[in-house]
Amino acid sequence: MKRLFVLIALLMPILLGAITVTASVNKNRVDLADRLVYTIQIKGEENFDVSEPQAPKIDLFSFVNMSSSSRSSSTIINFKTRREYIRTYAYSYVPLKEGSTSIAAQRIRVGNKVYTTNSFTIDVIKSSPSPSQSNPSSPGGQAITDPDIPWNSGRMTGNTMLLASPQRQSVYKGQPVIISYYLYTDQMVRSFSLTEERDFPGYGKSVYEQPNSLDYEVVSHQGKRYQRALVKRLVLLPNEAGELRVPELSGNARIYEFGYMNQKVRSADAWLDVLPLPKAGMPAAYSGAVGSFEISEDLSREEISLGEAVTFSLRIAGKGNFNQFGNPHFPESDAQVSSPVAVDKLNAGIEGSRILYYTIIPSEKGSYTLPPLSFSWFDAQSGSYRTYSSKARQIKVKNANVVSYFSGLLDSGKPQTLRPMLSRASYPPYSQYLRELWFWLLVVLIVIGTGCAMYISLHRIKRMREPQIYAKMMADRALKKYLAEAEAAARRASKDFYTLAENGLMRYLSEKFEIALGLSTLQKMELLATQNIPDALIGQTQHFIDTCQRHRFAPQQPTTSDLERDMEQMKSIVAAFSRLGGRR
Repeated sequence: MKRLFVLIALLMPILLGAITVTASVNKNRVDLADRLVYTIQIKGEENFDVSEPQAPKIDLFSFVNMSSSSRSSSTIINFKTRREYIRTYAYSYVPLKEGSTSIAAQRIRVGNKVYTTNSFTIDVIKSSPSPSQSNPSSPGGQAITDPDIPWNSGRMTGNTMLLASPQRQSVYKGQPVIISYYLYTDQMVRSFSLTEERDFPGYGKSVYEQPNSLDYEVVSHQGKRYQRALVKRLVLLPNEAGELRVPELSGNARIYEFGYMNQKVRSADAWLDVLPLPKAGMPAAYSGAVGSFEISEDLSREEISLGEAVTFSLRIAGKGNFNQFGNPHFPESDAQVSSPVAVDKLNAGIEGSRILYYTIIPSEKGSYTLPPLSFSWFDAQSGSYRTYSSKARQIKVKNANVVSYFSGLLDSGKPQTLRPMLSRASYPPYSQYLRELWFWLLVVLIVIGTGCAMYISLHRIKRMREPQIYAKMMADRALKKYLAEAEAAARRASKDFYTLAENGLMRYLSEKFEIALGLSTLQKMELLATQNIPDALIGQTQHFIDTCQRHRFAPQQPTTSDLERDMEQMKSIVAAFSRLGGRR
């Protein structure tokens, strides 16, 4: 029995995922001119999920601020790799008066388990007077010059919340709807950073708008005065009928009240009522379009020669689910009609215009009738189906010219033969190639192709012989290609550097490691972690992204030294990824 207890004790850390939670203080005796730092540290052999612990309330002390950090390390022992993940939360307090107090044991939830820390006894003593500490102008004669420390004690008050506001509560299946996420607060929120975007079944989505800073307006919510700032706007395209839960956003608000604090906020639950499309009156050729559209058409020519082509264009403009419906097709006729080529000018895939170009080649001379082209959609405002039909057009097809003799090659359903050419009594003399323009154009193309081949070959040789120099060169090119605008913003000491740098870096990494551009930054970082990339580089990249997001939403302009430092860090990250190589 004793051996069984020993075995259970040895296996307990493994069963618990080797998670340890410890607490510590920088000192147990604190004078009135000093600070108390209470630290919670969480260690684990696997990456863990933990909510940020609340700052404990300590009598005789006023809370100042909190800082957090995370790191990971790997060690190899007996050919086995052991990883360790560490997350640290440090809480700073300033003493208010002499006495003895205690810090109660804290309950920390890591995953589905709760851990309890140690308790501590703290003594606050009177500081010894000295010229450097004496300051008659401050209350109590103590020289605490930290601008984050208030002179009156108290706890953080007020309310900060994130609310999702749908453009409309009831929509039809396939009808685009904009969801606006606002930060409501009656506190001093200096910045806000999004950390997570949780999706639910039943819709497709795209980003409609995401401001770079908090632009507040005064509003009334539930009879109370708040400041409100737009955080993000999403476009949802419902693909299922019924109740649909909109995406849930989470983030961190940096609040100044009795010092700086980070408060995690999550958007309240919001729902849409999605109605099914009515079956009554649905056109036979309906392809799923929902919205409000204006249709127009155009024909390039009404008189052509046999073998020539005419272009018909159909313009669909307005607001709707452009990315969810099919393109209309012409009925079968005595002509070759290509599949439409779409040219879009859309915002978030829901508003703007789409032009469909059809290439039509009549097969016989005479008068060709272009049949009507129909496009049907469901108008959500009126709750009914609408159909647009183009006019039947007459195209005059004249006798063929020399070029049109080759038009039979385009008809895959008939033997590919040349039509007989006209007989001539005499033919022009043969001309030398050196006098022909096309010959010299061909020579130029060959020379350019040879130069390109030599350029590629030299690059490959340089990459094999001097990989470090080559990696640095490619990193500089990638930096020039993706981050030129960010570098220009840094030289102008513009705050736009952080937006351009974050977007450019993520585009660069997405192309290099073949990661979809539509994913969020958090999802891209998770996919990068699965690649053969050093943890230190992953951590450096995450730190740079966090720095960009913090400066984007900060009200003050960054200093020149901050921009220069962050620019060098960005170059270092791009150079490091270039040396790794990609999946190419």
